[in-house]
Amino acid sequence: MGTEAMKLELIEWLAGLKDKAIVTSLFNIKQANEAEDWYLGLTPEQKASIARGLEDAEAGRVLSSEEMWKRYGRTKKG
Repeated sequence: MGTEAMKLELIEWLAGLKDKAIVTSLFNIKQANEAEDWYLGLTPEQKASIARGLEDAEAGRVLSSEEMWKRYGRTKKG
């Protein structure tokens, strides 16, 4: 089945949908597909912070969840 035929079949199917949850889910997928990449909206400082975090992770400079909870004096949830 070609792309155009799939589109037409989907349009027909969508036009007959009565389940609001499915329509809402599909609408959310549409919005996410059309949305600008969230990374592009970050400030240079935020992008630099993410890059530092990725470098730390790649270099093994990380804490386990348990270590993090201990460091900040809280108990692990869940």
